[in-house]
Amino acid sequence: MIIDNRSLFNLRESVKERLSEKRYNHTLGVERMAEYIGNILLPDLITQLKAAALLHDIAKEIPYDSQIELLANSGISLSDEDLDTKPAIHSFAAVPLIKRDFSEYATKNVLSSVLNHTLGAPAMSLFDEIIFISDYAEEGRTYPTCVSVNNFIKENIRKDRNQADNLSALHIATLKAIDATVESLQRRGEVINGRTISTQKYFREIL
Repeated sequence: MIIDNRSLFNLRESVKERLSEKRYNHTLGVERMAEYIGNILLPDLITQLKAAALLHDIAKEIPYDSQIELLANSGISLSDEDLDTKPAIHSFAAVPLIKRDFSEYATKNVLSSVLNHTLGAPAMSLFDEIIFISDYAEEGRTYPTCVSVNNFIKENIRKDRNQADNLSALHIATLKAIDATVESLQRRGEVINGRTISTQKYFREIL
């Protein structure tokens, strides 16, 4: 299936039926941010980026037990560490859900970016990174660190800059988001998944 504006309209309507108003508005914000960054860094994959943004939280409001059941029924087993990181379970559960209910959008890029949008992944693809940072820094986020990263993106990722500088700015924004997330989790005494720590280390090494 070719993902075009008509299919994206239909996808928005389907996603809207499954999410609360607050979650849906966040999802639209992620779509807008992914479109902004994608138009500069990955213009050939804009429609896939928008589809991934629309689907990234599709399992977010499913009860936790139902998410686990969905994973089990799909033959997916998570590590104890992943299971202990409850806020990230929806990113794992979304993969079989998209394959089942939104199969026409289940491209490799969409599935990978949805899987990695919460915890990140070392050396994740540019596509994955755009969805990751769009989720963190979309304009509806009001946390000071999210607003700061949003401002950084708008100031430093622009069409009038060369691609190398734009890509570097994206990596810096991603590291800023990861650093802020790790610091927040540490402050609250919550579980920090090893995937996030590995991602943080990777971006520190390449910058």
